[in-house]
Amino acid sequence: MKKKTESFQFSLFLIIIIFLFSGFGVLFGQNDLGVNGSTIPPHPDPPPPNSPTWQTTIDNGDGTFTFQQQVDEASTPPNYDPGSSPGGFEIYSWWNEDYGWMHEFPNWNDPLLNILSATLTIQAWDVDSEPFHGFDGEYDGVYVDGIFLSPGYLQGTNNNWSTTVFDFPVSTILDDGDINVWLDIDMHHTQNYWATTLDYSLLEITYSLTGGNQPPFGPELEILPSANCAGDDDDLVVNVVGPTPADPDGDNVTYQYRWFVDVGTGGFIDDEFAGRGDHTGNTVPAADTQIDDIWQ
Repeated sequence: MKKKTESFQFSLFLIIIIFLFSGFGVLFGQNDLGVNGSTIPPHPDPPPPNSPTWQTTIDNGDGTFTFQQQVDEASTPPNYDPGSSPGGFEIYSWWNEDYGWMHEFPNWNDPLLNILSATLTIQAWDVDSEPFHGFDGEYDGVYVDGIFLSPGYLQGTNNNWSTTVFDFPVSTILDDGDINVWLDIDMHHTQNYWATTLDYSLLEITYSLTGGNQPPFGPELEILPSANCAGDDDDLVVNVVGPTPADPDGDNVTYQYRWFVDVGTGGFIDDEFAGRGDHTGNTVPAADTQIDDIWQ
C-alpha cells in the first residue's frame, strides 16, 4: 500500500471567472560578498521605481486592480530595517540570523474592497531544499503575521536563484493593512549548516472595489479514494460537489488547484519542485505518486 495520507487541505482559490489575473516578476541587482568571500551572481535591475520600496497599482481593465509592492535591501523602515539583524537581504544569513520585513496595503479598510487573491513572491539564492537531502536539507520557513504560509518553505537548488510563490490568508491584510513577514532560516539546525540570501519580496494583491459583490461560498469536496491510505494504482482526486449556487450573487465560479507533497522530508513542497509533475487540475495520477508520499 502506498501511504498517501490524504490531508487534502487544498489551496482552493475561489475566483469569479470573469476576472483576469496578471503576473509580474521583478529582479533586483546587487553584488555583495557571500559568506566565503564569493560574489553573489548579478541579476537584472527591476523596472523603476526601484528604491527604496516601490509600489504600483495596475488597472486590469475588467473592474479589478493588482497592487504590487517590493521590499528589498534598499528599503527603509518601517518596511525593512537592515540594522535589526546581522542577516538580511543580499547577505548570506545563517540559522541564528533570522529577520523580517513589512509590506503595506493602502486600501485595506476601503468599505468597497473585495480581495480576490493575495500572494507573496520571494527570490532567494542557494536554497538547498532538494528532496534528496531529506530531513537534513535546508528548511527556511516563511511566516506572515505569525502564520506559517503555504507551501511554507523557500524552494530552490544549490548555487541558483529561485523563486517561491506563497499564498497567505486575507485576514492578515484586513486587520490593519500591515503584512509582517518573518524568515526563519535553516529551521532544523542549531549550528552553521545552511545559509541563504534574499533578493526581494514582492506582494501582489488582486482586488475589486465593487462593494456589494460577495465572495463565493466555500466549496464542498469529495475526496477519492475516501480512505486515509491510497493503493498503488489509485489516482488522487478531489471533486467540487457543491454548494449550489456556488456564489451568493449568482456569479460564475471557477476553482484553481495547487498540489503539495511531503516526499519524506517532513515538509510540504510544490509537486513540480519535488519531481512529481505540475498538476493544475483536480487529479494526481497514480503514476506520479510514490510509496510514503503525503499529499495535500
